[in-house]
Amino acid sequence: MIRAFKVLCMTAALTAASLAMAEPGQGPGHEGMPKGDVSKADFLKHMETRFDKMDTNKDGVLSEAERKAAHEQMRAKREEFRKDRMGRKASGVN
Repeated sequence: MIRAFKVLCMTAALTAASLAMAEPGQGPGHEGMPKGDVSKADFLKHMETRFDKMDTNKDGVLSEAERKAAHEQMRAKREEFRKDRMGRKASGVN
């Protein structure tokens, strides 16, 4: 249980870091987070949803393999977003 909580906290920290690095207008509001202020309940609901997506075998525990797979999936999405954003900036489209 403690391990699952640590993983949840790590996921929350990664999410917060990605939100902080996001381009203006791309921050809160993406991937199911409500826009504007976020209550603790909303944040925890979002984290629970993310945990459930990462827990592919639905056993209530994130294995090392599940965490690595989720990390790679997030990295690929982030890279795709960056390439798309750079393409828009190069073409002058916002």
